[in-house]
Amino acid sequence: MASDGAREQFARPGVGPITEGGPMADPFPSLHFPEIHSNGPTRTRGSNPRPSARPDMESQDAFPSLGAGASAKPPAWVSHVPVIQRVMHQTSLQLRLEEDQLAKLSQLLQRVQANYPHVKIEASTTRKTNVTTFILRGTNEESVQAAKKELTALFARRVTLSVWIPASLRAYVIGAGGKNIKAITEETGVRIQIPPRTSSEPMYEAQDPLLDQQVEVVIDGDEVNALQAQARIEALVAERTSKLTQRITDIDPTYYPFIAGARNAHALRLAETLGNGEANVHVPPRSALLAREGAARDRDLAIVVNGDREAVQSIVSTIHQDVARWKSQFRTLSMNIPKRQHSLLVGDNAADILEATGCVIELPSVQDPSDSVLIRGPQQQLPHALTAALDKASAVSIQNLALDSLHPDADPRHAKHLAHWLAMRAPTRMARAQGVQVYYPRANTGSHLVEVVGPDAQHVAHVASELEQLARAIEPSLIRTVDLDPLAHGMVIGKKGQNLKSYEARGVDVLIPPENSGQSEIVLVLGRPESLQNLPVSRPEREQGAEAVLDSVASDLRQIATTAADMRTEQLEIPAQFHKAIVGPDGTVLNAIIGDDPLMINVGAARDARAKNYALRPLTDDSILVRGTQDAVQRALAQLQQIAHDAEQDQIVHSHVEELPVPSQFVPHLIGRGGSGIAKLREELGVKIDVPEADERRSGPATIRITGRKECAEEARTRLATQAKRLADEQTVMMAVPASMYGAVIGPGGKYVTRLQDKYDVRIHFPPERQASEDGQVSLRGSKKGVAEAKAEIAELIEYERQNSYTETIRVSRKAVPKLLGRNGATINQLRLDTGAQIDLERKEAGASLRLRGTRAAVEAARERIEEIVAQADSEAVYTLQIPSRFHGNLIGSGGQHLKQLILRAGGPDDPKAHAQYVRFPRGNEPSDSVTIRAPKEIADNIAQELEAETKKLADRVVYGVAVPPSLHRQLIAKGGTRQSDWQTQQNVSLVLPNWREYKELGEPVNAEALQDTDTKSSIVKVTGPVENVPKVMEDIAKLLAQDQARKQRSNTARIDQDA
Repeated sequence: MASDGAREQFARPGVGPITEGGPMADPFPSLHFPEIHSNGPTRTRGSNPRPSARPDMESQDAFPSLGAGASAKPPAWVSHVPVIQRVMHQTSLQLRLEEDQLAKLSQLLQRVQANYPHVKIEASTTRKTNVTTFILRGTNEESVQAAKKELTALFARRVTLSVWIPASLRAYVIGAGGKNIKAITEETGVRIQIPPRTSSEPMYEAQDPLLDQQVEVVIDGDEVNALQAQARIEALVAERTSKLTQRITDIDPTYYPFIAGARNAHALRLAETLGNGEANVHVPPRSALLAREGAARDRDLAIVVNGDREAVQSIVSTIHQDVARWKSQFRTLSMNIPKRQHSLLVGDNAADILEATGCVIELPSVQDPSDSVLIRGPQQQLPHALTAALDKASAVSIQNLALDSLHPDADPRHAKHLAHWLAMRAPTRMARAQGVQVYYPRANTGSHLVEVVGPDAQHVAHVASELEQLARAIEPSLIRTVDLDPLAHGMVIGKKGQNLKSYEARGVDVLIPPENSGQSEIVLVLGRPESLQNLPVSRPEREQGAEAVLDSVASDLRQIATTAADMRTEQLEIPAQFHKAIVGPDGTVLNAIIGDDPLMINVGAARDARAKNYALRPLTDDSILVRGTQDAVQRALAQLQQIAHDAEQDQIVHSHVEELPVPSQFVPHLIGRGGSGIAKLREELGVKIDVPEADERRSGPATIRITGRKECAEEARTRLATQAKRLADEQTVMMAVPASMYGAVIGPGGKYVTRLQDKYDVRIHFPPERQASEDGQVSLRGSKKGVAEAKAEIAELIEYERQNSYTETIRVSRKAVPKLLGRNGATINQLRLDTGAQIDLERKEAGASLRLRGTRAAVEAARERIEEIVAQADSEAVYTLQIPSRFHGNLIGSGGQHLKQLILRAGGPDDPKAHAQYVRFPRGNEPSDSVTIRAPKEIADNIAQELEAETKKLADRVVYGVAVPPSLHRQLIAKGGTRQSDWQTQQNVSLVLPNWREYKELGEPVNAEALQDTDTKSSIVKVTGPVENVPKVMEDIAKLLAQDQARKQRSNTARIDQDA
């Protein structure tokens, strides 16, 4: 080994470790030598020189001298971008593996890798959690996913998961034609069982599906895909259940205006702030403003909140909190304001008061003649609200028109009909004044007072005057009433009101009572302006003319009444329990019975006024009233009776009862977890099963009651009896099983334990991991025979595992860990594949611990391989030598041959890959002089010694120049242009021609002055090598030149003689 002083001579900073890294880069960087052509002359195809013409060897035209080659440009490094880039697809998978699965991991990975050769699979296990991470890469995404699916099937344990979904969302989860569920099963490969719909479930989706009846969806498959399928199903349900509609019915309508706020501002603010714009709040308008008796019966006063589920729940909670606060803080103030001015305290005026003071004006009902007004709100705001209310009430002009005073001699009903006619026709027959509103009396109040209200007194007086003129013109003789069956009112109106238009053309307005009002009276008014103008002026003749017109129209209506005289009424008594079948979901069956016929069917106690008028006897909950044409009624009666009969028969068929007495302790097992056992019988057999309560079962045997079709009830009883008999024969046995053997007994994905349970019809339960000890107690439950056989097989399996399971632990140094792992874990994965042993590495501060598990032979083989790698890593030395870059090419040699010989002399292996690892030279674009040696210490020392020696020789070399005609340059180098002449191999002397890259790097020759007389620089060849050998080579070259000169002279002499 070279001395320290010698090493310092070559700028070696010292021998020391460098940072450990991956495999070294190419130690043989390209020297960018120019291409050297063959020495032999090149004959052009087709040339045929004449033998008599000898070439002139001195002719510059025939044999031009080799010019100085252009200096090689330094290579510019550019990133090579391929025309076609390969896209790599990557996915990962994490599974918790059992001990036996870890032992067979390498074998199973090899199997999957063989099935998918273009997919690279890497696996690493964390010992603390036993979680194995698989990373799969490949160019084909389908292959990557297929390999992932096979890995999942091999290693993931089999599980059975349950997902409870709203029954009304079953069809949505399944999808049209099974589209959704089919896509999930094809993607995950699991089996999904969705129970069929029962007759007791609704056909429509509930308002809030989460409050609907829930059904169990069972997913059976490997854990990874089963969880994926569960997530997909839950996502489908979430799409529908994320929205919620909630009705609030427990709040006093008195507080509705406060909830809504002025012009609905508070409700909008709730929806925007708490609902984030994803909810709506609807408060019934005016429901709290007009406190009418029976309002809750006549209209739905519920507050409706719909939108995002969480937002709706937050808004509803806030509304209840606000109302509770208002009840404790609000006070009331009462005062009297004339009734006619109450209409000025609603609408925009009421909204202005609420917005300004936070108080609400509560008015008595329209029917109530009271002048009392109630103000409700914060106590400090009540005076301000009172002032605002008085200002609003007195801010407009009001004029009243008493209709009964216009025709004092007329029947009181005349004023009522006149008010009805004005409300319907006046808006279209008089000019509308700005800001003026007209309030007509309600039909059921008995009032005949019309109120005209507006901010301008002149406009109010003008409108009131026009109304009075219209009303005065309608004398009692111009109004006629006709009583007609309400079912015939539609015939009076005609298709799209055509009949009414024809009456109007004759000057008569026909007023039809509202539908479902039960009123049969139709009012005829001869009030068209053109008709009034055509009547005679004298009163008797005027009345006769009006009577003729009204009689004509009344005659037409009576003709319609004659056509409708066929109307008949029938009343049935059908038990209310069958009404659901008659009405159908959302009234579909009832609508089908009515069809297009003029038919009225009222089910149960009548709320329709028409039904009360036509009832043949007092209506009860069992009553069904049918009214219409004779044929339609006859048809409807037959259908109603048939539906009721079918419903009764169906009830009878499904009312068979079977009873089964069983021991009380068996009842929970028969019911099943969450009622799954009974639910399954209900779904499959359509029976109703009643189980005694726990308190009733304490006194003795329990009797299970089964109701349904006879054959179904008997089948359910048989199944329950069989299950009870099996429970009577059941026993539970505890078996000591080492916790380390749980994985072997369970098997991959629960394969082995599932087979045992199915084979012997037993249930095997392992204690939770946190409770498992060295000898955990595993329970086996089932029949005596099955438990005994399962226990024997488990014991046999444990014994087999003990004899065929072997484990060793090896500790390695921190320095050896990178060598053991390799790039991206390649080395350790290859060890697993080659030996078949499971190798788990756990890093520690001082090094690492490797746990080997498998057969004894596999563990020993893995240990030997690991010890070899560790020994090599621990004995490895790393040196860095500073060698001038101009010597690197010489040290490497052509094709790395010189370096190969140097490593072989140092005791290194004859392996090019090892050479690349042992010595690293800088790449061509790296200007560094550093040369790194990484090898076992003894070999590294020898290589360093060899390199230092070679470098010293290169440093001791001298450079001389010799003038050689270009025609002889090729003769100076070896045949084929290898540059390895005898001088190079035997005397270590190199010849460098002018057009070579190294020519300039060698600098000026020692004998440069002697070469100044040379004609062309391109003829100077540089000779470099040891100082003792270069002169010898120079002498050889001189001899070669002399021989060439003598040959030329002989040639010239022979040519002269020939010419002579």
